[in-house]
Amino acid sequence: MQSQFFVKNHGKNIRKTFSLRMLFNLLFVTSLGFNIYFLAFQYELSSVASAYNVGLKVKKVTEESTVELHPVVLKRQSLESGLKTNIHEEESIQNFNLVETSFYKVEPVLFDSSIQSNEPNIQTLKLKVKNSLNYTICQKVKLGDECDSLTAHLARLLVWFLDVNKEMRNGDDLNVVYERLGNESQFKILQLIYKSSYMKKTMEANFYKERGKKYGGYFDRNGKEIPQRIVKKQSPIDEYIEIVSLPGDSRKGGRGHAGTDFKAEVGTLIRSTFDGRVSRVNWNRRANGYCIEIDHPNQKIKTRYLHLSRVLVKRGRYVKQGEVIGESGNTGRSFAPHLHYEVRGRSNKNTVYNPFDFKYHKTYQRDISDQERGEFKKTVSVYDAFYGKNKIDQNVQAG
Repeated sequence: MQSQFFVKNHGKNIRKTFSLRMLFNLLFVTSLGFNIYFLAFQYELSSVASAYNVGLKVKKVTEESTVELHPVVLKRQSLESGLKTNIHEEESIQNFNLVETSFYKVEPVLFDSSIQSNEPNIQTLKLKVKNSLNYTICQKVKLGDECDSLTAHLARLLVWFLDVNKEMRNGDDLNVVYERLGNESQFKILQLIYKSSYMKKTMEANFYKERGKKYGGYFDRNGKEIPQRIVKKQSPIDEYIEIVSLPGDSRKGGRGHAGTDFKAEVGTLIRSTFDGRVSRVNWNRRANGYCIEIDHPNQKIKTRYLHLSRVLVKRGRYVKQGEVIGESGNTGRSFAPHLHYEVRGRSNKNTVYNPFDFKYHKTYQRDISDQERGEFKKTVSVYDAFYGKNKIDQNVQAG
C-alpha cells in the first residue's frame, strides 16, 4: 500500500509539475509572440510614419514652388509701414553700401505677367493719390488683404519711374486697367498711367506680348519698354518673366535687399556675366540654396547666383563670360522660382552695385518691332476704351 500510495503521489507530482511547466511555456511563447508582433508592428508604424513624413515634405516643396505670394507693400517712412512678405531671405547682410543706384524701398510681389485668363475679369481704377499708394488703393478697392497685393503689382511698375516713398504727391492721378486672375490675390496690370506733379509729367506702362516672344513686357505709348535689360552677352539669365526685386528694396527686419531677382522658370540657364574664377559654391545653403560665387579681378567685383536648381561648376574653376554655370531654381529660403543675382565689391563685400547702373554692365530697353506696332497700338486703344481715355490727360510722355 505504501508502494502504491507512493506511486500515485509521484504520478500526481509529475502531472502537477508538467502542468506548471506547460503553463510557464505557454506564457513564455505568448510573451515571445507579443514581443515579435510589437516589434514588427512598430517597424511597420515607423515605415508608415517615414513615408508620411516624406509625403509631407514633398507636398511642402510642391506647395512652396507653386504658391504665389501675398504682397509686399511700400515701406513708408512717415505714413505707414508695409506688409512684410519676401520671396526669399539670403545670407544676412545687415548693412551694405549700395552704390551707383537709386535706393528703392519697395518689396515687390510676384505675379506672372505671361498668364492668360480664359475668362477675363478686367476692371479699372481712376484715383487721386492720398497719403500713400497703399492707402489710396485700399481705400478704393474693397478686396480685403488683396488690395495690398494689387498695390504691390502697381509699385513694381512705378519703381521704374519714380521713388514711390519720396516722390509721390497727394493729388497725383493714377489710372489702372487690371485683370483679376483665377488665383487668389493675383492680378495682371494691363495699363498704368500716372500723372506726377513732382516730376511734372505723365508716365505710362502697357502690357503687350509680341508674337514669338515667350514672355510679355511693359511699354510706353511709343513702344519703348519700361524696365531695363542687361545685354545678352552680360546677362546672368537667358529668359525671365520679369524683374521682381532690385538692390535696395526693403526686407523684413529693415535689411536692404542686396541683389536683383529675376522671376524665371526652374531650369532656366544661368551664365557667368564676366570672366572669372569660381571662388565658392553652395555656402549657407539653408538660406541661399544651391549657389555660386565668382571672382572677377578685371572688374574688381564678385558676382553671386542664388537659389539654383543645379550647380554645374566646381570651386576653383575658371569660367568665361557667357558660360553656363547652373540652372535657376527655387532652393533655399525661396518661395517662388527665381534667380537672385548680386554684384559686390571685390575688396569690400558690403559694397553692392545695381547692375542696371553698374559701369561694366551694358543695358538697353526693347522697342516694339515695326511688324507689331500696329497690333500694339490696337491693344493700347482697347485698354484706353475701358475707362474712357478722353477723360484722361492726353499728354503722356515716355518714362
